[in-house]
Amino acid sequence: MAEAPDICWICGHAGGANDADHHPPLATLEAEGLDPCDLRYLRRAHGVTGCPTCGRACNQSKGAKLLPPAPKASRAW
Repeated sequence: MAEAPDICWICGHAGGANDADHHPPLATLEAEGLDPCDLRYLRRAHGVTGCPTCGRACNQSKGAKLLPPAPKASRAW
């Protein structure tokens, strides 16, 4: 993850994506006997400080779900 760009895999915005999100989820990895620290299963995501663009705490909003939740529709039109 150190070489990867600072882009959140959940919302797609750059900047501040410093959390490691497990994909597939941690419980799935452990149930299948896979190493949760293996870099193949880690993705950059925004954490509790949130995304500087959309304000979302992406990793926390995704939780243990396999896929990230869809972004909320904007009413700025």
